[in-house]
Amino acid sequence: MKLSNFNLIVPLGEKRILFNTLSGHCVEIEEEVADIISSNKIDLLPPQLVRDFVNLGIIVEESYNETAVIKYYHDKEKYSSNMLLSTVLLTWGCNLKCVYCFEGSDHNFHNMNFTEANKYIKFLKKQAIENRYSHISICLFGGEPLLNFDMAKYILDEVRDFCEKKDLTYSCFVITNGTLLSDEVLEVLLYHHCNMIQVTLDGIKETHDSRRMYKNAQGSFDDIIANLKMLNARKNDVHSVIRVNIDKTNLAETYALLKYIGKNGMNLTNCTVDFGIVRGSTESCAAYSGHCLVEEEIGEVLYDLWSAAEAEGFKYNIRPMRKWLYCGLYSDNQFTVTPDCEVYKCWEHAGQKEHLMGTIDEDGNLVNIQYTFYEWMSHDPLAIKECRNCVYLPVCGGGCGVISYNKEKNYHVPGCFKVKGVVEKQLLKYFEDSLR
Repeated sequence: MKLSNFNLIVPLGEKRILFNTLSGHCVEIEEEVADIISSNKIDLLPPQLVRDFVNLGIIVEESYNETAVIKYYHDKEKYSSNMLLSTVLLTWGCNLKCVYCFEGSDHNFHNMNFTEANKYIKFLKKQAIENRYSHISICLFGGEPLLNFDMAKYILDEVRDFCEKKDLTYSCFVITNGTLLSDEVLEVLLYHHCNMIQVTLDGIKETHDSRRMYKNAQGSFDDIIANLKMLNARKNDVHSVIRVNIDKTNLAETYALLKYIGKNGMNLTNCTVDFGIVRGSTESCAAYSGHCLVEEEIGEVLYDLWSAAEAEGFKYNIRPMRKWLYCGLYSDNQFTVTPDCEVYKCWEHAGQKEHLMGTIDEDGNLVNIQYTFYEWMSHDPLAIKECRNCVYLPVCGGGCGVISYNKEKNYHVPGCFKVKGVVEKQLLKYFEDSLR
């Protein structure tokens, strides 16, 4: 017998949390037991505890190859799915000019037109038929997707009709700045099985309006709050997410925002609050990187924010989860499509020709496939020395391809982000909540 390579020990007062990142099991142990595990002296453990640890995957057979398990599930998730998930940028344009927007300002703000929408629709149909998908999910994105809502309706109508004829299920979700939402827009989205709407706030009014303003420099906060009230009242119809983008310039004020929108303020607690960490790693927002949190700070920051959000009435269920892929865009069934029908994997790379995967032709075929596609899809964390032996691998999946590339112009290097230090805080939060 031997100890698993994926045992993570986290202090919890006078006790310790032992978390096996591969099996997903976590238990509270004494400091003495933690010391025995850290020194790799299994023979000092009581027989009953050894049996318990075997059942939890903390101790495994000598011949057990844990990396083979990871490889199997990594490949299975990458190439085996019954869902086609596509993000479509309906427009490069936006009615805001956010200070950190990764899409930058050098696009011609082209809107997807009917010719391009028909290419995209044919592409979805071909992918669904050829790969025998049983579900199609579309993420409406941009720019600001609701600026081109007529095209969104056209695409969703066509896909809905196709799915009904082929006996497929389908859904959509929207990532929007929230300024253009209305009762009419929401009814259309709900008709098309919209299951999530994400809206961004960056602080209370003064700070938010200094970061996410209209093109005429007027703030967007009041309009967004009004629309969040509408979404909050429709909790039984759609899951609404308030995303708060965090960096050094607005972190302190985020607590004031939570009070403002929490149970003793606007009471938007039917929504979920998600904290996004602003990164300065993309070409368009590199100038903003000095304001971004460093990796070592993120865990502590998120832990405090989770607790603050809960105190304001927002519900959380924090616990580390296995993640065979860092991001679903590493899988074979997910694509990002720009208004002119260029195909990328990650939306943070959209429009950057060095990351172009291919294009969609008049018949909906993926053509002009670039070598970049194979480079991205062949990403294997077990082939990266730093990842292969990392205790975090089963809850990380190998890191973010955007970070990897921006570090070394290579998808096949570590892309650590929002894992190390965050997992430990997730465990602490989980155990603290369980003791309440």
